[in-house]
Amino acid sequence: MSTKRAYLEADNAGAVGTSNAEIEPYSTYLAAHEVLVSLRAVRSECEIIEAGHRALLTVRTSAPLPSAVRQVAVRLVALLCAHPATDSVAMVAGLTLALTTAEPSVRCEIYQALGSLYEVKGIFTTVDIPDDAKSALDAAIVSDLNHSQHHLRSAALALLPIVRPHGQYTGPNSVFNTICSYAADAHPKVRQAALCAILRQHMMGAALPVEMYDECVVATKDDFEQVRLVAIELVWAISSAYPEYPVVIEKYETTETIRLLDDAFVKLCDMVNDSSVIVRQRACAILGRYRDVKHTFLSQTFSKQVMSNLRRFAHRGPRGKSGRKRGYHPKPSNTSIPTPEGDADVESDEFRLLDSGAAGAFVHGLEDEYQEVRDAAIESITELSIGSTEFAAKAVDFLVDMFNDSSDRVRLCAIRALVAIGDRSIIQLTEEQLSIALSAMKDASHIVREGIYSFLAVSVVAQPEALTKLMAAMKSSLDKYPDDQMPIYKALMALGLSHSDVINTAFVRALLGISEHYLSREARIDDTVYAGNVILLMNTDLPTRRDLALVLPDYVFSHLPYLRDKYRGCFPQDLVRSVPYELEFVRQMLEQPRDDPAIAQLSLDDRWRQKSSALANVRNVLDLVCDREELHGGGDIERSWQTETAALLARRIGEFERSSENMAAGTTAVQQADHAVVDYAKAVELMLVVQSRAATMLRWQEHIDLASSIMFGLYKIEARSL
Repeated sequence: MSTKRAYLEADNAGAVGTSNAEIEPYSTYLAAHEVLVSLRAVRSECEIIEAGHRALLTVRTSAPLPSAVRQVAVRLVALLCAHPATDSVAMVAGLTLALTTAEPSVRCEIYQALGSLYEVKGIFTTVDIPDDAKSALDAAIVSDLNHSQHHLRSAALALLPIVRPHGQYTGPNSVFNTICSYAADAHPKVRQAALCAILRQHMMGAALPVEMYDECVVATKDDFEQVRLVAIELVWAISSAYPEYPVVIEKYETTETIRLLDDAFVKLCDMVNDSSVIVRQRACAILGRYRDVKHTFLSQTFSKQVMSNLRRFAHRGPRGKSGRKRGYHPKPSNTSIPTPEGDADVESDEFRLLDSGAAGAFVHGLEDEYQEVRDAAIESITELSIGSTEFAAKAVDFLVDMFNDSSDRVRLCAIRALVAIGDRSIIQLTEEQLSIALSAMKDASHIVREGIYSFLAVSVVAQPEALTKLMAAMKSSLDKYPDDQMPIYKALMALGLSHSDVINTAFVRALLGISEHYLSREARIDDTVYAGNVILLMNTDLPTRRDLALVLPDYVFSHLPYLRDKYRGCFPQDLVRSVPYELEFVRQMLEQPRDDPAIAQLSLDDRWRQKSSALANVRNVLDLVCDREELHGGGDIERSWQTETAALLARRIGEFERSSENMAAGTTAVQQADHAVVDYAKAVELMLVVQSRAATMLRWQEHIDLASSIMFGLYKIEARSL
């Protein structure tokens, strides 16, 4: 017997009230519920077919059964329809035909089951059901729309847009007219179902009539929060469909015409003060969807005062003043209550306000006690700031204040919002805002601190004193949080680019501790704070860098090749143009490509052989320098300096050789690699000094060229490969 034939026989048996000797309906709630629960386990195809047969027979049988048994049987049928072994069309047809004789609670369960099958199986759209079953379902829905039980009316309303697609029925009996008639039902569940059905029609491609706008606005004041949730979605949908539709507002004998988009924005701003946290969160989230709202309304969302620019004044008397009358006064002209200049008497007849719903909407949202509402408000502020630079400028102050929020998630959300705003326009920080941001750099969360660095990267300060304060905070963070090194360097890179007009010679002297009268001590190349300072200075624009070259000591430029290769992406491409022409060796190293494919493809053994050969050549150059006395002779002072230099260089090269041997043996830890590069960089620095002295001692240009090429080759092989 086929599956469909079995279901049809079950339908016929249930219709005439006969019993089947092989398969009988479930007689108790526990029996049907046990099968419903056991479906989670793997069952055979025959068991699935038998369960569906019995469940459908239970729904349609005329035998007296409790309503709970039939309800659980409907759930069982809906669950079995998703199984490939069952004929979902026949089972759905059996459920619809059972509506004529089922009890109200069972019919409600059938409507809900058909709605879930529409979502899962696509019935009524991709899966067609017989015409007689569809007609029976349509007639049952129309009949149950007027039923006294609210849950049955709600279930019928939810299924009506599915059974009657938009455009299939027109005229007075259209789906819209039918559903809208229940939007003002006495029961909130029915009102919610009606509005949800309208929203479903809109999502299915139906054009919402603009006349529904007033009804949806009224629904936003409903006592039931679920009704208000759906109503604000409909208000946004209608205002998005008809943004330029004129809305005439008549209040206090005045008339004002505004766009529907602006009016809907104000209405939803008023929902931020709703008593339900869910409604407040949804209202704040929907506000961010609006585009092209007039700045007059946007600016009021950050104001706690009434919208004075939307004030409307009544006809003034001869003296130009009027006030609210209190009690009986025979001479009205002398009874006006004086109002201090600059204040607005909101109780006065002369005070006319179009609508104060938008006043302080985001202020209330950001100060809400629930972090979900604050998050939604921040997200909407971000979206609105993208379309309005004036609104973004006002939003910065409020978002920076959110750095002091008690929730990590809210703080991070505010930081990301400011970064998004700063990516489109540079944020000008005030002294107070900078202090709040620097305090947030001490946050215990690494993600929050990294967000603060990103925020500072898109911000600017106007005074060198503020930049000095910022650099002091960066130094403190580098000392306290070593893992934040690269995010801080990225921020310093952006700060240098955006503060070229603030960074001057006085700032550089104070930053690096350079004296105008004494030679400064050379900084350690492995000092993270010093590296950050160099990154800041070298990322200024080219004219500023050339001006700073007159102040910066030579050792800063000699460190650039190493720092550039160690901190990839933290220096500009035209870094070589910042180096004075006198330091030709540094310029040669910076002009070479930072990534040599030939070196990257070398094996560890090949690198070791090239490195050993290069080190031997370096020793030859060292011996050549040490033999200066044999070539030209010299005094005791020069010989003493020569001996000291040779010993120091030999010691550095020996340290590098030992580090290289450890690495060649298989130890490739990051710390040892960094240590090797630092040791080698010190050797390079010292060789630069040796080369400078050798230029006056040896008088042999070929030896100078040999030293430069050897040192550059070794640097390229080792430092770059690491």
